[in-house]
Amino acid sequence: MSDANQTTNLEQFPDSAIEVVHGKVQRLNRVAMHCFPELRSGMELPGFLSTPLEDPDGAGTFTHQGILYLFSRVAGAEGSLLLVRPAPKSGLTDRQLDGFVRQMRGFLQEVLLEFQSTAGQEHDNAFNRSFFRMYRLLSNLDFMRGMDSPSGTPFHPITLDLAGLCRRLTEEAAFLLQQAGVQLRFQCETASLLIPGDPALIQKLLLTLISNSAKPARSGEVTLTLERRGGQALLWLGDRGEGGCLDALSPPKEAGARIPAPGDGAGMGLAIARHIVELHQGTLLLGERDGGGMLALVSLPTGPLRMDLAVHTPAPEAAGGISPVLMELADVLPLSLFHLEE
Repeated sequence: MSDANQTTNLEQFPDSAIEVVHGKVQRLNRVAMHCFPELRSGMELPGFLSTPLEDPDGAGTFTHQGILYLFSRVAGAEGSLLLVRPAPKSGLTDRQLDGFVRQMRGFLQEVLLEFQSTAGQEHDNAFNRSFFRMYRLLSNLDFMRGMDSPSGTPFHPITLDLAGLCRRLTEEAAFLLQQAGVQLRFQCETASLLIPGDPALIQKLLLTLISNSAKPARSGEVTLTLERRGGQALLWLGDRGEGGCLDALSPPKEAGARIPAPGDGAGMGLAIARHIVELHQGTLLLGERDGGGMLALVSLPTGPLRMDLAVHTPAPEAAGGISPVLMELADVLPLSLFHLEE
């Protein structure tokens, strides 16, 4: 087969096609030249292609200049053919972006209508609640943008007392949720349970799950249970009220639904919760309780722990001083709790 015919064959691939023979780049198609301008025919194999060539499965992913690529390898008599394409982004979907735009417009309309039709303390409370809801939505969007960025989500695990964090958060959230008719309880037989975790991310995970479980549990009870089983810390969260717990975290049941229906969230909660759990090498499962309602189960590894102490420069507060508990529970709490003192 002539070189011209071989080049034509490579051009038939829609993805980047790179032929490697005896540790050198033999040929590549135009798509590969565009995606990897540093490659030249006859050059020594660059380091970023070593993973695709050495992977025993012949397929997988690799990162080059902050971009994640999918590859498949076909071995030949003298060399290998690599087919490479950029990995699809999974952080922010079109449905979630559409939900974000719809919710932002709705919240802004609420603010405008409240200012035009009311006055006094109730008017101020309505504005404050809408502000907290908009701020949470923007924070979630910013979080998911970080998931898509080359550097990824900032992840700084330390030796964390998960029981203490759960106890503190539930105490603060229970006081607020009580005003909405929801009883939040925390159950844990041990005084402390140490895990390697990022405190800010674990707090966001817990508040996301608590908030979404409290929405359908109006005048009901939500219970957060923590226990240790072997090398795993298990968090169980469910409700005893009417309606399905964590519905706002679940994907839409309608086939092909792209834009969330009125009253639904933007669909970011589950993606954020799953991402945080995956960063901690854990699992998140959603299911039905025996007595009805839904149940969330989070499993997080309890080791290995870092017992060394180090001095860290304090990071700036991401919420700008806004209470993360009040922000995450803004959809559930009554207006009376949003009277902010000067």
